[in-house]
Amino acid sequence: MAASKEATQRAIEHDLVSVAREAFADALEAIIVYGSYLKETFTPGTSDVNVLIVVKEGHGSALRMFGKSGRRLLRKHRITPLVLTRREFTTSADVFPMEYLDMVESHRVITGADVTAELNISHVHLRHEVEHQLRGSLVSLRQLAVAAGRPRPFRKVLLRRRLEEWYGSISAILRGLLRLSGATEVPQRPDALLGEINRTLGLEPGPFLQLLACREGDCPDSVELIDALLERLARLVEIVDAGPGAAEGS
Repeated sequence: MAASKEATQRAIEHDLVSVAREAFADALEAIIVYGSYLKETFTPGTSDVNVLIVVKEGHGSALRMFGKSGRRLLRKHRITPLVLTRREFTTSADVFPMEYLDMVESHRVITGADVTAELNISHVHLRHEVEHQLRGSLVSLRQLAVAAGRPRPFRKVLLRRRLEEWYGSISAILRGLLRLSGATEVPQRPDALLGEINRTLGLEPGPFLQLLACREGDCPDSVELIDALLERLARLVEIVDAGPGAAEGS
């Protein structure tokens, strides 16, 4: 039986808190839920629930106890815990600015302090990560293009599945790219996000909208879509690599 929204909420705001307090005791500083759980598109039992657990120290014994006591709870509700010390969290904003900006914009404190208020996220670090992620996605997509040379029956199934999985990572990059371009508000709905990216960067609607359609079950020819995505990603890399102001009038 699929979990309901109410059951998932109780699992996070009551059961998970109890398990974490038992395992980490006085070392527990905060539990913060973020990401898809707070969006309209969240589907209990299907969508992942991202939870930040902040502790004073991350001893192995406490982590093992948390994993043992919470095993069924985490699996049933697809809870993905990120356990960090307060210092690790606040000093890693230079490494994960893209992810942390998403967290700052959409999170809920379940217990403890709102440690996201302590983050200091640099525009320079954001640009570096966006470029790094874009280049990594370009390499991955080129590997997928190589796989497209395989026999047609295998190719059709493989490419469609990989493209559907790939959208999640590229949407996070596009949110980072919008913030890098000076956006103060980033749309959460996928179609609105893609429309804003195209408007901000002066690009014609194209492959990312087709990728979204593919994810929703209306997938065009995968090989042609990969070719179009390769061109669009290469263009985005050029825009980011050119530095401040390059997106304007592109």
